Parts: sequence; structure tokens; C-alpha cells
Amino acid sequence: MRIAVVSVAPLFPDLVIGGSQKVLADIVTGLKFAGHDVRVWCCATKAHFGDFEISGVIVHPELKLRGAFPSTHKVAPVDLAQTAKALREAGDWCDRIYLHADAVYLRHALKDIDVIRSIHDYVYEEALISTLSLNAGATIVPSAYLKACIEATIAISGKETIERIFVAPNGVSVPNEIPIPRLPVSVSPRDEQDLILLFPHRPEPTKGVIEAFQVAGEVQKLKTDKRVRLLMPAYSNGKVFDESVTVCEEIYALAEQYGASELVELHEWLSPNEMPGYLASGDVTLCVGSFIESFGLVPIESIANGTPAICAQVGALRQFEGIEGAILVPYGDFQSAASAVIDITSQETDKCLSYGRSQISDAFSEKSMIDAYEAVITRGPMEQRTITMSPEDHFILAPWAWLNGQEIFNDYTSESRHYQKLVEILRAGSEIRGDRVHVSESLETEVRIALESGVLIPKYIID
Repeated sequence: MRIAVVSVAPLFPDLVIGGSQKVLADIVTGLKFAGHDVRVWCCATKAHFGDFEISGVIVHPELKLRGAFPSTHKVAPVDLAQTAKALREAGDWCDRIYLHADAVYLRHALKDIDVIRSIHDYVYEEALISTLSLNAGATIVPSAYLKACIEATIAISGKETIERIFVAPNGVSVPNEIPIPRLPVSVSPRDEQDLILLFPHRPEPTKGVIEAFQVAGEVQKLKTDKRVRLLMPAYSNGKVFDESVTVCEEIYALAEQYGASELVELHEWLSPNEMPGYLASGDVTLCVGSFIESFGLVPIESIANGTPAICAQVGALRQFEGIEGAILVPYGDFQSAASAVIDITSQETDKCLSYGRSQISDAFSEKSMIDAYEAVITRGPMEQRTITMSPEDHFILAPWAWLNGQEIFNDYTSESRHYQKLVEILRAGSEIRGDRVHVSESLETEVRIALESGVLIPKYIID
């Protein structure tokens, strides 16, 4: 089958900017090895200079749907016209179109070609608009968490039908042996007194740059016999492919502001081949930001390479509860995160996290991911499902909300709020019904606040 892959995010020959791009590279490579004829059309950047290949797959960086990733601004009409032409060429060539992370709103250019899409983040406006306004034969997502969020959003928006949504967890390569630790060449070699914290994320604020400074500072206060080093990649001025990120000078200024200037060390962006050795070089990986991960590649890649990860209990990161090496803490609790760092680095345990690596290999293999994508992409569109709303006074906990003690945490506000009576009902596994709410003034108040904040939503059924 000839499969045209369309990505609004850019791809680069030797550089992976984020998790979604890594997954895309793995998918197109896997589809090619499965015998399909695959070509990729992706957004252009100032760094692109004509077609290139990834594992033998031709990539055409010809789309101009946005400015620098992930901005949707500054798109000229002539750019949209040229993009529509490129999409028509893709449609004329292929048997099936796969829209990676969708946001391809020029649907008319695709004509009647069967469209299968994936959604990888549910925080950017274009992802929300895609699921609410742009049709597809089927949608692929990396986690049950994201599937639930999309279904809930579509249901409470008033739509009456929804396409089938398939969960295909992101795949991770687990090496047979822990890689030889390799620090970036631009940072000093490891010393015996070093405690190395890794922050291998895009340096954008919601990924937790400031939170990482605060956790590292707390660790240094508690671990005075160690030299805490916080390593993170950063772009130099003039080499920014993502306008949401923070460049080196800005990161150093923030580090100074939060008292971490002596702890942070910036280094160049690393290639995929360099990442295993880099992840193996740390003592702990920090994933403590407020970004609503729809999967969370970084922590399991870190564990796969022998380094534990401290994760904020936000979004799909909550799914890693029970995986050896994944330590979950409430978002914003820097003391708990720092204590977790010290605990995990002080224990005389299996430094290779062999059980955690086995868990990841079983649950998140690259082969399983590619097989799942191939099955959906080649199957084509399926019948839409029907959405039925329950009576108006029936409510349930939203999938983006999390019960934390007597509080409910909202992924989209990054805040917890105390709900004593409401939490008791939800923990008992009960839905919220209006006829039971009105018997208690305090419960009625809690329900009203929870509905206004979005942690409670109307109950729905999808057939």
C-alpha cells in the first residue's frame, strides 16, 4: 500500500525535537520495513533545504501551515495555496493518508482519500480543533488517558457521533545491556561527588524548566555532601526550531532568578543515537512539569536505559504507577520530589532497574506500536459511534482530574482543590446525581464549583 504521511510538525534528518517526532520516525520506518511504500510530507522550517530521507523514506518538507513549531500564526495566503498543492500531490500519489498529529485543516485538498489520523497532545488549540471539527475515518492515540479525554471533550461539546479511537502505546527500545554512560562533550566529566539530574525535555516552560530548578535546589540543600548538577538541552540563539522554547541566555537568567545558577549546565541538543548513553549517565531524570503528557516517553526511555525518573502526577504520567524506577509525586511538591531523588539514589537496589526495563519491554515495545498503527492505517475508515448523554443531573469525574487525598487535581489548571464530601462519593465509585446532591448544602456547593472548574462533567455513553 502507498501511504502518504502528513505531519504539521517538522522532521529533520539527524535531529528529533520531541516525542511525537520520534514516534513518527519510528512509524514511517516500521511501515517501510513492513513492505509499504511510504512518503512523508511535513512542515518546512528555515533549517530545511530540500527533500531528505529517514531510514530510506523520502521526506518532503513542503507544507506551510504555521510558523515555527508549534505556532499557528504568521501563515500567508500564498503559503496555504502552496500547501494545498502539495497535499493534492500527496493525495494523487497514495492509497491512504495518515495525518500524524492531524491539525491539517485543508481537508478539501485531500479530496476523497481515506484519512486516518493520530493525536499526540491535547493541550494545543489545533489538536482540540482537529478532534472537534475535522473528520477522520479513525483516530490513533498513545494512551487510554488521551482516548478518554478526547471522548469526553467531544461528548460534552454536543456532538452526537464520534469515530473509533484506537490506543497504540508509544514504543520504546529497551537495550539488552545498560549503555555505557556518555555525557555531552560540552559538559565536564563526572566527578565522584556528583549527583547528576537530567532534564531531557524540550526547554519550554510547561515541561518544567523552573520546577526542575526548584527540585534541584531542594536536593542540594538536603545533600550537602554532593555536588548537584542539573543537565538540560537548550537552543543557542539563531538555532531555534520551536518558538515556544527558551534559549540558553533566558534559561541562565531563570536559573539565576531561582537560585540554581550554580547547578544548571546547558548542552547541545543530542541526536537519537546519543540519547541512550546520555540517559544512562544520570542518577535521576526529572519529569516534574505541568505539561499534560498524553503518554510520556521521557520517563520510560530513562528507565529503559537504567536511570529512574521522578514524575509529576499529571496526565498520562499517572499510568506509570507500579513501574519500577518511576516515582510519582504531586505536581508542585518540590520537597517530595527532592526526597524521592535522595531516596532512590541512596538505596542499595538494582541500579539497572531490570524489572522496570522488563515491564517497559512487555508493555511498550516498538514492534507492538508499529503493528497497531499498520493495522489501523491499512484497515481504513469504520462506522461512527453514537454518543448518548445521560440525564442532565448525572455527573462523573472528568478524565483529566485526579483524586489526591481529599483534593481533586485538575490537569488543565495544574491546581488541586479540597472537596471533602464530593471526594467521598467519588472514591466510593459512585456517580453524582442531582437528587442526592440537593440533600446537602455543602455537597451542592462542592458540585457547583467542580462543574464550573471542569473536574466534574455530564455523564455520557458511547455505543
